[in-house]
This record gives sequence, structure tokens and C-alpha cells, in this order.
Amino acid sequence: MHKEKGDAMSDDFLAGLQRRDASIPGLDFKLPVVISEGHIFSAIFPASARELRRLLPEESPAPAQLLPGMGLIQLTAYEYSDTDLGPFNEFSVVIPLYTPYYKKIPLYNLLRARTTREVHNFLLHRGSTSETAVRILRGWHRWPEFLSSIEIGEDGEWLTCEWKEEGELICRMRGRKIPAQRTGRIRVFIYTRGYPQAQLADINPRQSVTVHSSSDTELTLGSSHPIARELSGVLRSTRARMYTYGPSWQLVAHGPE
Repeated sequence: MHKEKGDAMSDDFLAGLQRRDASIPGLDFKLPVVISEGHIFSAIFPASARELRRLLPEESPAPAQLLPGMGLIQLTAYEYSDTDLGPFNEFSVVIPLYTPYYKKIPLYNLLRARTTREVHNFLLHRGSTSETAVRILRGWHRWPEFLSSIEIGEDGEWLTCEWKEEGELICRMRGRKIPAQRTGRIRVFIYTRGYPQAQLADINPRQSVTVHSSSDTELTLGSSHPIARELSGVLRSTRARMYTYGPSWQLVAHGPE
């Protein structure tokens, strides 16, 4: 995938960031976790709001709804080329939540969150090819991170990600490479089962584009993996409602502190 060189915007994003030493048994690392260069493609699919609510802890904010009864699942493939931990890949399953500052009205709440570029998400699952990343993000951040195989490749104008655990397919997602540009930074509040309060992540999409299209992405679910079966049970369709291609992203995961 294309790797974009640093520029003034990225320098400003990471300049002055205060980091500190941290450790878990047998591993020293820096906080916050910084992704200096990465590439992503992501799709949002319609899902049953009732079934999504059953996947969330009772104290969690409610799943956001596009239409009454229709919630959302976001699947994202990440390919990181410049991090403290070396290059590695991740894949996440996220439930978008209602932003607490606005009325919990289908579509309205999502549109307000988009204009303020502040979103609230429940992180349901996250796979990683890095054992070190799994130890830090699961042990320190209490994210649902687990070691898995995530192969990302290119086929002409398409990107393909195949996500497996111990050889068993979870999903295969394809996304089109479409023209991208600078967009505003995004602040994400991340909720998990493992930590009672939201954790903050800042994203700098140096090049990114989002389209309301189902023709730019394709999703195939595995047949037997527990996550694949879970997705099959909540998704109303494997046709995406929204697709994002980000050939150059930066991310700072601030963690519980």
C-alpha cells in the first residue's frame, strides 16, 4: 500500500506529545501508544439495534441508530508501517454508540457527531498480528485484543483483508482505492467491557475519504468462527451503508489514564 511521507500537518499532530514510561510483566513500553503512519479501509453495515444492545454491558451507552431499530457495525482493517512496535496489522469490530451530548434520535445523533468530529464507539473485538501489541492493549488498555492472522493485499484498484484465527476464517473484506484528501482530525471515545470508563484516541486522517456506497466494498463472513457467527446474527445485510478509505492515517491511543 502507498506510504505517505510526513508533512507539517502530521508534525503538528504529534509535536509536543507528552509520553511516559510504562510496563507490564516482562515488557517496557511508552504511553500513549502512537501510530505514526498507517493505512486503513473501513465499512459500516446495518445491524439489529436490539441484538447489538444484547452485546453491550448494561452500563454502556445505547447503540446509535440510523433508522428506528437499525443500528450499525463498523469493520476496519489497519496496516501500520511506522510504530514503536514495528509494522503490524489489526482488524476491529466496533459498535457505534449514541453521542451523549445530543438527543438520541436516529440519524440526527449520528449527523451531529459527524459535524463535531467526535464519536463514541464500543470496541467489541480487535485482532492483531503483533504479540507485543496484544499484551499492551489487552493488559494495559483492557481492549479485547487477541493474536490473529490479518493478511492485507492489493489487487489492482482493490484492497483485500483476510482475518483468521488459528486458520479459521472470521471475515474477508475488500475495499476500493478511491481518491482521498486531507480531512479534519477525529476524537474517538472507546468503550470496552474491560474498563468502566471511556478511553480517548485521537486520529489524524492525513489522507482519507468517506462515501455512502455499497459498490466500493465487499464482505464475506466465515461459517464457524464465533465472531463470524456473532456477526451473522446481528447484521441485517453485508452491503455496506458507508465506506472509508484512508491511505495515510495517524493515531494516538491515550489509554485508561
